[in-house]
Amino acid sequence: MTTAVLVIEGLVIVLLAILVAGLLKSHAEILRQLHALGAGEDGSVTVGARSTRPRTTGFESAPATTLIGSDLGGGTLSVSLEHGQGNTLLAFLSSGCLSCQTFWSEFNGDFELPTPDTRTVIVTKGPGSESTAKVSQLAPNRIPLLMSDEVWDTFRVPMTPYFLLVDGDGMVIGEGAASSWRHLLGLLRQSAVDAAAPIHLDTEGRRQFTDSQLRNAGIKPGDPSLYENPLEKQ
Repeated sequence: MTTAVLVIEGLVIVLLAILVAGLLKSHAEILRQLHALGAGEDGSVTVGARSTRPRTTGFESAPATTLIGSDLGGGTLSVSLEHGQGNTLLAFLSSGCLSCQTFWSEFNGDFELPTPDTRTVIVTKGPGSESTAKVSQLAPNRIPLLMSDEVWDTFRVPMTPYFLLVDGDGMVIGEGAASSWRHLLGLLRQSAVDAAAPIHLDTEGRRQFTDSQLRNAGIKPGDPSLYENPLEKQ
């Protein structure tokens, strides 16, 4: 009787061990899938372009100010981000990304940019990782397109499609993923506005910003109302 009980207990222990091992394996697989979808240490998860808290590159300034890669003809293409002539929109796209198709189509049409002096540069992975033939079918004629694995690695591109807005001094003033051009345009415009806020300006810049705000309100420099004491009107 005692032997039978011990055998049964042994079998139960073995079954429990198998069950626990299975649960741990399932839990590990879930964590692996969440990591693949962009789960960070803070618990946020990125699923395509629908996430409201996507992973970001985390750069304040561009990690490289001169981007070097291949063009569609197999030649070398170099793009400078420190050109001092407005912003540069870096669009990291892929030929096999379904979400990217919207932006390939937009770039082939008459698309709107957040500021008139913004230029666009499309960046794909290099010819060894990306189909040059497919990219050639999708690529617009009037937008520079650079192919480079090194640029993707340097900028730590977390997903596709992904966009960075860089000013003429090589500073990253906006980044993120979007599901539509309208969504992206809203994000970029807000980034451009934030970058021009007084907190980012020097003393002379803040003075000019203040003067422009007063002019918009119909108040000219030197207006007597600027020197009135509001307490004296009570």
